[in-house]
Amino acid sequence: MPGIIMLPLKNNHYTMPQFLILTDDYKDPDALSRRMSVREDHLKRMRKEKTAGRFIIGGAKLNEQGNMYGSMLVVELENEEAVQQWVNEDPYVTGKVWENISILPFRIANV
Repeated sequence: MPGIIMLPLKNNHYTMPQFLILTDDYKDPDALSRRMSVREDHLKRMRKEKTAGRFIIGGAKLNEQGNMYGSMLVVELENEEAVQQWVNEDPYVTGKVWENISILPFRIANV
């Protein structure tokens, strides 16, 4: 596993890298039903991860009808490999909700 990369911030404090996760749900007729069936488990995990400082912000992508069809998350983890492992443990992956997942290096603006 690659080493932890620490990014410098003001006042000589350091933070781990941040990543943007963009997902699209499966498009089959049961996709929304699967999402709803594991949604509470997913949200429970996000609350735990937020408390631990790994999950920063996220939410559902909505279509024109207001239905969820994907997600956006910002996380702070050691490296992309750790993010991939973190994603693979999510109920939306194990419950066959997220079909396509993109992980991109990201930095929240310090404003």
